[in-house]
Amino acid sequence: MPVFELFKHPSNQKRRKRRGRGCASGLGKTSGRGQTGQKSRSGGGIPARFEGGRTPAVRRFAKIGGFKHHKKIYYYPVNLGDLEGLPEGTVVDYELLDELSLLPSKRRGLRVKLLGDGEITTKLTFKLDAYSHSARKKVEDAGGTCEDL
Repeated sequence: MPVFELFKHPSNQKRRKRRGRGCASGLGKTSGRGQTGQKSRSGGGIPARFEGGRTPAVRRFAKIGGFKHHKKIYYYPVNLGDLEGLPEGTVVDYELLDELSLLPSKRRGLRVKLLGDGEITTKLTFKLDAYSHSARKKVEDAGGTCEDL
């Protein structure tokens, strides 16, 4: 038997409420809206974002974020310890760091800075944007070079 031919039992059927059809219906006069006030009016109601007249969260929290300086240069950090074990004479640049999965997937305008956390023993050539003092010293002590882009 198809679904649309199934018998509907009267106990499962609920009549819709016919509002505003006289006092005898039980939903006349105010039609179940209470007495007076904003919610009883046509088109009345309070939006979900309304907070009783105080400054809404949307306007308050927007002010605590501060701002980003439009000329500040942001660097992505790479530590020397992440590059331990590379063969001697390797040139460390963006392509190699990408192969080693040390760079984020979104790299638009990315600048990389080498930091001195970790040790390095092999002679490597670095071609990156910036170097910390400790990283430059460790690379040069191992016999490598740091070239600025």
